[in-house]
Amino acid sequence: MQSTISNFDFLAEHDPVFLQLATTAEQVFSSDPNTTLIKLRQLAEALAQNIAARTGIRIDERTSQADLLFKLNKEIRIDPTIRQIFYTLRIEGNKATHQFMTQHREAMDGL
Repeated sequence: MQSTISNFDFLAEHDPVFLQLATTAEQVFSSDPNTTLIKLRQLAEALAQNIAARTGIRIDERTSQADLLFKLNKEIRIDPTIRQIFYTLRIEGNKATHQFMTQHREAMDGL
């Protein structure tokens, strides 16, 4: 029986980048909740870009996460709960990046 290293091990079968971002977010939680949210925002970006690629939604390097989420919702009607998670990770990740003040509670909510 294999022991679980991360709560996100299931992502390994989808994309190693997803797994790396998620496990890093998880690993640094205790010592650096700010980095946790930054990594979770990056994970949300990677997931949204993957969804866009799989559904034929065209984006480029200038497409912001907000614009991408708008396009995804318009084209494929993202479930409201999932849409809210993407939105929350974008907002909280931006705060973590620019305000440097993430509390453990916000990072845990992201995880």
